[in-house]
Amino acid sequence: MLRATGGLATGAAVGLSGCLGGSQSGSTPDSLTLGTLNVFPMMQYFVIDQMAWYDELGPEITVQTFGGGPPLVQAYASGDIDFAYVGISPGLVALANGVSSRVVAANVLEPNVMVGSAEFRSYWDEFGADAFAQFRSEVGRKPRFATLPAGSTPDVFLRYWVTEVLGLELDVLEIVGQSPSALQSTLSTGNADGGSAIEPVPTLLQANPDADMEPFRYAGEIMPGQPGAVLQPSQALVDDDPAFVQQLVDIHVRATEFIQANRRQAAEMASAVIGSDVLSTEIATQAINSPASNFISDPKAVVDKSLVYNDFHQQLGSVDVDLTEADVFDHRFYEEASGGG
Repeated sequence: MLRATGGLATGAAVGLSGCLGGSQSGSTPDSLTLGTLNVFPMMQYFVIDQMAWYDELGPEITVQTFGGGPPLVQAYASGDIDFAYVGISPGLVALANGVSSRVVAANVLEPNVMVGSAEFRSYWDEFGADAFAQFRSEVGRKPRFATLPAGSTPDVFLRYWVTEVLGLELDVLEIVGQSPSALQSTLSTGNADGGSAIEPVPTLLQANPDADMEPFRYAGEIMPGQPGAVLQPSQALVDDDPAFVQQLVDIHVRATEFIQANRRQAAEMASAVIGSDVLSTEIATQAINSPASNFISDPKAVVDKSLVYNDFHQQLGSVDVDLTEADVFDHRFYEEASGGG
């Protein structure tokens, strides 16, 4: 059974600790490596990058960009990165599998969107949860849903929706995990019946006159308070240089406030980092104003549903560790940054 809040104490995860190792004594290294993804929930990173705020911190920050959360976590486990902007789902799997780190800030709330073709949406509108069985009966195959790679936040959210919200078995549909660029192509060319996506993909689909794929369920209707991406430094960095981690959280909060006050400018920054050929300023501006673009900083806002994700990971068999709030989160830095510490 999935918990609604909290969980049983099991002790903190112990394992690898990023590039810093465990022998630092409070001094910040000359260089650190950030692992991230060029996806919309990393909006705070886009702002920080374009405003050159990392230059204010002292060490040289090398950015390593990944095609998905699971490969980022693999690099984290190998000690190749020191802190990460990562989806909560792979971030939790990393913690449960011994990558010693902590979530110190949240990026976005309720970022997932379920999209469907006109055909599948017609089944959904008429039959609700029975749409999958009805579709298979009449079309002769299972509905095909595309999403990001297995273990990513959109992938796990899709599985959660089908099994926990709709009460169905996963074999009612075919799930296809793809890279962000492949996912967009698949959904826009009619090679799937639906999908679990994050912005700007739903906005791009709606703006494409040749695509009949549109949103039909937002995360707030499926899992209110759904966690998205987070800022997750290594435990070594937290322990050995908390002053630097505080600076990371300070500029994260600063970036969130900038996004909330300057949405179009933040959208332009996202377009610049991702590439205007991939994401135009116009689409980015529409996407940043969608119901899925709720940018936040307070990690306490995502605690409860993050632990639900951990419960669901255990049901899926991807982890066997029951994480607690203390295992996952360190709230001191946000509390200090927000004036509550």
